[in-house]
Amino acid sequence: MEFLAAVASISAVLQIQLIATQRIASFLWQPVINARLYGGGPGFILFIFGNRTVWRTEASVLGIMDDDDALGFKKSVQDECTMISVAAAIVAQIAMTGFSLEHLSETHCSARAFLLFSVVSSLMAVYYATTQQRIVGRLLRPKKIRGWIRGSLSQPGQDLWDFDLHKRPCDPEEYRSTPPELELIDVRSRCFTPSVASVVALSAPQFLLTSSLVSLLLAIGIYSGFIWTRNLDTATGSSGSRNIFIVYIISMVVCIVLYSTCRLIQDHDKRWEVEILDDYVKLYVEKHPAVVRTWTQNSTGTHPGN
Repeated sequence: MEFLAAVASISAVLQIQLIATQRIASFLWQPVINARLYGGGPGFILFIFGNRTVWRTEASVLGIMDDDDALGFKKSVQDECTMISVAAAIVAQIAMTGFSLEHLSETHCSARAFLLFSVVSSLMAVYYATTQQRIVGRLLRPKKIRGWIRGSLSQPGQDLWDFDLHKRPCDPEEYRSTPPELELIDVRSRCFTPSVASVVALSAPQFLLTSSLVSLLLAIGIYSGFIWTRNLDTATGSSGSRNIFIVYIISMVVCIVLYSTCRLIQDHDKRWEVEILDDYVKLYVEKHPAVVRTWTQNSTGTHPGN
């Protein structure tokens, strides 16, 4: 039994290492995939500031084309914005309290700098979260939600002056190919691809909250380290401050490893973004042959607005 348990443990460790290696390779290759979908500049912005989970969720809303999913997406975004606002406000309050730590001015200036950055980024997270909650809340219809994800919402009267209507993102029912030959890549780009703006907009609050929390933890680590190395806490003593710093580092490592391992195990979809979009296009083509037949018809007049 002990031998089987040891074999199972080794197998689990090797599996986690394999998944970690695949995730690292996927991360390094991600800018190339983004550039293929959006071009060099927008793809790089998406790689830096975008969240892959947000992108896949938006792609699912566009790919499945179900009104209930679109409304569910809207509600989940609003709930997430509320949660991030509360969490960011708590982090900001903790960071502000950190400025009153004893001997803080005697430690390295980077500790105060990280505390200040934590306060600023958490407050901005609250602002962006409430802003996105208000914007998404104004999207009353599923078609408007999908249009916002594609980045195709227009102002009233804009269609009169837009000479590139045939290139604007749209629902598959409104798509018309130009030239007459149907190009599924164009269908994928205009109907099933989330815009960089929508992905970054929804990723920004969580990105700022994460940055705020990381900055706060770095500030605490720097503060604890200098309390030990400069022996600023004479009541606790150098050895006591050292032990506190070691416990802090161990706690951080354990939490990071535990969180990262759970993320690795939960992510079972190994497809690239291009493959995900192509699968959605193929699924739509199979389920809606009548709509597909209209794609090759040259559109006349103005394009239906979103």
